[in-house]
Amino acid sequence: MLHAAYRKQIFSPHFHEGHVIGVIEKGCLGFDYRGERVVAGAGEINMADPGEVHNGFAVSEEGWQYRMFYLKPGQLDRILNECCDQKIPMPFFKKGVIRDPGFAKKIRTLHQDFENPDISRLEIESRFYSIMTGFMVKHAFQKAVPKSPGSEQNRVIKIKEYIQSFYDTDICLDDLSRVAGISRYYLLRVFERDTGLTPHTYLNLVRVKRARELMEKNVSIIETAHATGFFDQSHLNRIFKKFYGITPGQFREIKRKKYERDKA
Repeated sequence: MLHAAYRKQIFSPHFHEGHVIGVIEKGCLGFDYRGERVVAGAGEINMADPGEVHNGFAVSEEGWQYRMFYLKPGQLDRILNECCDQKIPMPFFKKGVIRDPGFAKKIRTLHQDFENPDISRLEIESRFYSIMTGFMVKHAFQKAVPKSPGSEQNRVIKIKEYIQSFYDTDICLDDLSRVAGISRYYLLRVFERDTGLTPHTYLNLVRVKRARELMEKNVSIIETAHATGFFDQSHLNRIFKKFYGITPGQFREIKRKKYERDKA
């Protein structure tokens, strides 16, 4: 990942071993790509396929600022193959600049959120996987058709049981895929289809329920946060309020007043 701003930088012709995908935040980036000179402006997606030679330079005095993902060789290949449940050649994108405001916003926000410690590993991985899958299905040259989810009730139960047992750990998408015995892409689709929740939303739900149980036993908020897998107290506050409409502190105060009323 790279977040950078350049004014006079000139990149000599080079190539990458994996796909590179990014979003221009400010200014304009110019580059020569597949025999033509192209310009990526603010809010546009710029990218390059593996092995494709390109350069890079500012088009104006302002330069450019962007956020870039430098993917490992074969990373998008594996995601696309899981998505369609079949062997598909390396995703190929005709253009080095793609104008799609919706996906540009998703990619930029995803890049920003990788730096946010409040967002769980499971959530960021799930979003990365879903966004890249959707981007390839829409923009790759190959016409990929995602596999439709079937009945996987037993696998969904295994996923829920695993989350309920290890909610206080840094669960990742590969953990759930291994437990359920299905691909990561298929897992995300069948879980949401059967429960109405994404795996990371279900994880947060389990965590706040456990947090509530601990606070009912007069465990401090900071201890509760650490015991239930949250990064810190503010992280617990944000997720708890999202589900219950009040902060943990307000919850404890309500419980205290109720206790005093009952005691009186």
